[in-house]
Amino acid sequence: MSAPLFSRTRILLGEGDFGRLESARVVVVGYGAVGGFAVEALVRSGVGHIRIMDADCFEASNVNRQIGALASTLGCRKVEAGRERLLAINPVLDVEAVNIFVDETSYGRVTGAFSDGVLPDLVIDAIDTLEAKAGLLAHCVRAGVPVLSSMGAARKRDMSAIRVGDISKTAVCPLARCLRKRLRALGVERGVRCVYSVEEAAEETHFSRCHGEEPPAGSIQRPALGSLVTVTGAFGLRLASEAIAHLTAGAGTNS
Repeated sequence: MSAPLFSRTRILLGEGDFGRLESARVVVVGYGAVGGFAVEALVRSGVGHIRIMDADCFEASNVNRQIGALASTLGCRKVEAGRERLLAINPVLDVEAVNIFVDETSYGRVTGAFSDGVLPDLVIDAIDTLEAKAGLLAHCVRAGVPVLSSMGAARKRDMSAIRVGDISKTAVCPLARCLRKRLRALGVERGVRCVYSVEEAAEETHFSRCHGEEPPAGSIQRPALGSLVTVTGAFGLRLASEAIAHLTAGAGTNS
């Protein structure tokens, strides 16, 4: 089944590198505006084993930027809807959908073995809760599991301002600045490759809720930030590009 699905990827990468993708095991924490695009790009590129982790539900305000948010999935658990979507792309995909809020109690679940007993090759962090994000990244570094992380993609308009680099080299992004401090306190100063933006965030884009919208029962309560799919999607695609380079033993790209 996979041969015709990914024939164009095989042509570009060759059998050796495509085989590495097909056998790779990737964990994506956060199936939202950034993580959703990263996951879909990896699956459409031929990655054969995916674990998606998120505890939220799709709501109407997600439609403007989250690839899994459809009229038919509003109110659904993100990872459950995501699993169905990914299997519709590749029916033989090994996909684990974990409906869990990742924090200090579940970091081990992120880096734990897949159902076949094999450990992850890579973790992609696409969550926006600072404390949990810092803890997860520190856990991955200490465990020796390669990790890619998304910094703040909201309140941005300019795709050309997206950069990639080690957390120690990030600039401008307020989330990255706070994260560096948290990681230093946890004994980590480098070793986390990040996608971030050097665009100054727009000011008047922060509201308590959008037009009085009520979130679905069970969804995580957060303030609403203005965002564009052109930027959040680009963050996710850049993470996927970096992941593919890593998994095929490439050196990644530099900006």
